[in-house]
Amino acid sequence: MNRRAFGLVALGLALVLVGCESGGGMTPGTFLGAMTQGVTGVNPADVQGASTEIDEPEEIELGRSVTTAIGSRYKLLRDEPLTRYVALVGTAVAMQSDRPDLRYYFGVLDTDEVNAFAAPGGYVFITRGTLALIRDEATLAGVLGHEIGHIALRHHVKTLKAEKQAAVGKGLGTTAARIGAGFIPGIGGTVTNVAVNSPLMNVMTDKAVDVVFLKGFSRVEEGEADVVGFKYAARAGYDPGGLRDFLKAVQEGGGQPAKSSFFGKFVATHPGADERLKEQEAQLKNAPAGGRRAAARFQQAMAAKPVPPTR
Repeated sequence: MNRRAFGLVALGLALVLVGCESGGGMTPGTFLGAMTQGVTGVNPADVQGASTEIDEPEEIELGRSVTTAIGSRYKLLRDEPLTRYVALVGTAVAMQSDRPDLRYYFGVLDTDEVNAFAAPGGYVFITRGTLALIRDEATLAGVLGHEIGHIALRHHVKTLKAEKQAAVGKGLGTTAARIGAGFIPGIGGTVTNVAVNSPLMNVMTDKAVDVVFLKGFSRVEEGEADVVGFKYAARAGYDPGGLRDFLKAVQEGGGQPAKSSFFGKFVATHPGADERLKEQEAQLKNAPAGGRRAAARFQQAMAAKPVPPTR
């Protein structure tokens, strides 16, 4: 088994207890079985038929590759009850998104760094440092809604399509090995059967990792994710002021020199915090009153609460 395939299996084993879905019924056991299926042979003729479109199975495959990169930089928090709680809140929000039939997986990263990541195909990660900054479930829903928004609006796909077109133009093929049937079902149970560890997939994965960790999304895309994340959280029954409250906390925390390093990467990968905060305030003026905060439930889930970022 090659190194990338091994990395995918290892991360899958780590995520088996935290995956939640808004669509059909893949159980953790089924997911574990799928993750351990072998790599099968390929047809070299597929190289000539490389499409420059990025369909959902390929998007999901890219997401798994990006989660492998995330797993190499951060440890997953081994707190199943807390992770399940985050996944349940995230799934409630994702069911109200523009892609409710996509399977979403949620993980908590064991770091004081304040950040959250969305990988292509339905993978969402939030850090322990971010959870320490949150005070109620509505705020958690707002943060997760923003990351789900990037996935629902296919922001990764728009960025990677141009990269794929360029790579195909250079003659990079799509086929090296294929994941066995049943790895991760897509909409309606469609089986993912995408080429992995190919030159083309490697190029696209590297670009996706760059977007997640370094470049981030554009200010326009961040604004779009804020708008739909606001709506998703509200549709799920939460007070839509949650994301606004989180952005305020980031703004206040990042202004303290002793804590600024914990917020630096968030600001770098989520640009335009001040503008985004103003837009959230504007949206709230037209939002219906009400919506749950569920502060007590959040605090109960955080009983073994992460220590707030300090230096």
